[in-house]
Amino acid sequence: MSSFYKDLKDLRIESGIDLEEIHNRTKISLEALRAIESGQFDELPQTYIRLFVRAYANEIGADENSTLSELDKFLSGKSKVDSQTESKKSYQEIKKVAEKKDIDQIKPSSATSKNIRTDTVKGFALLSILIFSIYTIHQINKEEASKAPIVYPSDFEEEGPITNQILQNDFDLFSESIQIMEEQAPYTFKMATVERVWYKTKIDTLTFFEDILPSGDNRLYEFSDSLIVLFKYSKGLNLYLNGSPLNSFKSSSNPLRIIFSSFDKTVTTQQFIPKN
Repeated sequence: MSSFYKDLKDLRIESGIDLEEIHNRTKISLEALRAIESGQFDELPQTYIRLFVRAYANEIGADENSTLSELDKFLSGKSKVDSQTESKKSYQEIKKVAEKKDIDQIKPSSATSKNIRTDTVKGFALLSILIFSIYTIHQINKEEASKAPIVYPSDFEEEGPITNQILQNDFDLFSESIQIMEEQAPYTFKMATVERVWYKTKIDTLTFFEDILPSGDNRLYEFSDSLIVLFKYSKGLNLYLNGSPLNSFKSSSNPLRIIFSSFDKTVTTQQFIPKN
């Protein structure tokens, strides 16, 4: 019969990993871990044998699939041996009972103390399962929380920045025009303003950033694939692409968004008005 569990124990020892370390990381009880290394899988809760062995194999750097395959072979072979042993034991007990004259004089089985120990181990194992499950759920929730987008406060709160939520909740799209972008890469976008204005821009694959364009000042940005610019308003704005003026928008005290795309060679202009 396969003694793969001995190989696992040897691998753990060679790797310099203590059972205490595995217990701390997986929350599997030390009794259950020792049962795995000694091949006493009947002392583990039947439902969680594979879960415990997989976690143990992962912690010591063993191949999980190969380990579970060896476990299945071991349990299958052990089941046959146990069946034969049980049949032989039953026959011997029946013979022994038949030879006794007084059945009441039969002594209690010595397995009682072993059963108590087994129940204790199973109790610890179930407690470990509970702790392990809570730990796993906590990790999953932590990972899910890390995937949620982080909303950072604006550095220009006094300017009344236009967030995506504000744009969606407080404004309607008033007009949208799409023009063919005849200019060739590399692209330069210049903005100049008569009035101080807040804006937010995204260049190619970079993240959005926001800034203030002071009155009478200008900015120049280069991009290769795409550029998105959102202005708080378009009053006093003058915009240029590769030196050519953009005349696709009207002066307004409401938000303006310009989207340049080199993939489909278009310039999209969107102007918004407050919702009624």
